[in-house]
Amino acid sequence: MKKTIVIIDDDEAILRSLKRLLGTNNHVICFSDPLSAIEFAQQNPISLVICDLLMPAISGFAVLEDIKLLQPNCSRLLITGYAELESSKNALTNNIANMITAKPWDNFELTMLVEILIENSHLKLNQCLENVSS
Repeated sequence: MKKTIVIIDDDEAILRSLKRLLGTNNHVICFSDPLSAIEFAQQNPISLVICDLLMPAISGFAVLEDIKLLQPNCSRLLITGYAELESSKNALTNNIANMITAKPWDNFELTMLVEILIENSHLKLNQCLENVSS
């Protein structure tokens, strides 16, 4: 079964590129409006969110924090330009994001990272289900 990946970025070219790269093995849903993505997350299970750091309406930090509250088992990948990479490390220490990657990305590395994060998401979900049933 295909896993659901939500990609949030205000750059349509980035959305198209990531959808092409990740859409073969996954169900990829793209949002240029972060608030629409949060609304989607309120009603749909997600395995992974890939979110840009800098967007006009709301920061990637805020988006990932909201999605973390809605879906704590969902993995979160923050994607950002090199200039913001240092300042975004705070997202890791505060558990807002599970990983950070820079634009431009290497397709092979990003694909492997996505697979690891999706697997991590499902392991967390299974652990929660086991804890509930015991």
